[in-house]
Amino acid sequence: MSKKETPSYWRPLVKLRKDETFRRPEIVAETMKHYGIDADAANAMLDKEESRVELYVNDIYQVAVGKCGPDDTMLHINIRRRDGRADLRDWRHFQQIKNEIAGPEREAFEVYPAESRKTDTSNKFHLWVLPFGVSMQVGWQTRDVQYETNDDVPGLRQRAL
Repeated sequence: MSKKETPSYWRPLVKLRKDETFRRPEIVAETMKHYGIDADAANAMLDKEESRVELYVNDIYQVAVGKCGPDDTMLHINIRRRDGRADLRDWRHFQQIKNEIAGPEREAFEVYPAESRKTDTSNKFHLWVLPFGVSMQVGWQTRDVQYETNDDVPGLRQRAL
């Protein structure tokens, strides 16, 4: 999104320092319960995860970003709402997050995996960002953006930016 396309209510993501964390006792306790491990093992598991990602926040989202894929040329963007809600998801927000983290010309996708590979442990969303210069070659090949609301045109309604 360009400046013109960034919603006025959007607050840019801020990168956290490595010593800043959102780990609370209940996260450690749930990790212990879910994986059947003790507190030391749960903290070690959480330390390992935090060491391989960068954390970003704004007033709505907490975003963890890690390298992945062949030669670590892809990014995994893990997005969750800070208020824990799962029923509110905004495509424009996710596009803005992708742009701020990976850049406006990199492509990202979501995976809806086979049930045998499903991971669904909390209300998080995952974007997988392709390496620089790689395009998926699916979807639209040209830009088409509507800014007007078109409230009076059924089937073409767009909310204001």
